[in-house]
Amino acid sequence: MWRRILCLGLWVLIGTAGLTACSGQASSGQRSMGSVTEYTPGQIRMVAATERNRYQNIYTSQLWSVAADRKGNTFETLLKGQVEQFLKELAVVNLLAEKNGIQLTSQEKDAVQNLTDEYYSGLTKGDLDYMKVSKDEVYDLYSKYYLADKTVSQLTNEEDLEVSDAEAKVIHIQQIETDTEEKAQEVYEKATQEKADFAAVAAKESQNSQIEYELEWSGDMTPLEQSAFSLEQDHISKVISYEGKYYIQKCTNAYDKDATAARKIKLLEEKKARAFDQIYTPFSQTNPVRLKEGMWDEMDFSGGEECTADNFFQLYHTSRQ
Repeated sequence: MWRRILCLGLWVLIGTAGLTACSGQASSGQRSMGSVTEYTPGQIRMVAATERNRYQNIYTSQLWSVAADRKGNTFETLLKGQVEQFLKELAVVNLLAEKNGIQLTSQEKDAVQNLTDEYYSGLTKGDLDYMKVSKDEVYDLYSKYYLADKTVSQLTNEEDLEVSDAEAKVIHIQQIETDTEEKAQEVYEKATQEKADFAAVAAKESQNSQIEYELEWSGDMTPLEQSAFSLEQDHISKVISYEGKYYIQKCTNAYDKDATAARKIKLLEEKKARAFDQIYTPFSQTNPVRLKEGMWDEMDFSGGEECTADNFFQLYHTSRQ
């Protein structure tokens, strides 16, 4: 999923990042040149309410009046900026889809309809009273979202973005740290004795209380990390000198299958984001969009206490897995 266009939806995958994770501030009334893209008030309220509720369900409604940066902007102001950024970029990618003749197939439209039915049927009276959104408006926004996702996939070459298992590899080690080489050699003798418990020795002898580590392969690893990746399963390293400290490592998992698979997906998405940005950025500069003025006139973050729905994006991502 491209990081910018799917900024608001990515929380499902990366957790509850701060409100300032994506750029942009509320800019109602701005008069930048470009085509005007209109979303219905219901669609705007639905997207804003989804993100408002997600944060509010975690941090309580008192969050919105708190200053969120050094300029004094409130969290409400920053969230409105995120919503505007998302809607603009969604519009740009849909324009890009139109330029490249990318459309939803009848099967994909059916999938969007099923998704719409599932989401809409789950809305409570409190949700509908606050959002004032129709099922047709939900279908339209899900269609735009789905088309943006499809455009990203079709305009990036999956073969060029391939990530190998070696590139994504994740391992686990136990590590002992000492201040002197003499002490390290002494501990090494203990740790390599027959039937010695490396973890127990590490817990007793290491100057660093952390002895368990999960490491990810990269092209710029430190000598200490390189040593860890050179170890085979259950093997113990010799004493390693690094930046004035001395270390002994044991590989406890030479290939974490699940963690490697998850990291492989993450690296692929990062590559896809960089590749698509090379297409998106010049296109957005020549095809700017702006939103209709006054889009926040009917949106009150302090109201709608009975509106708690926060799964618009989550349902989409779940349906695509």
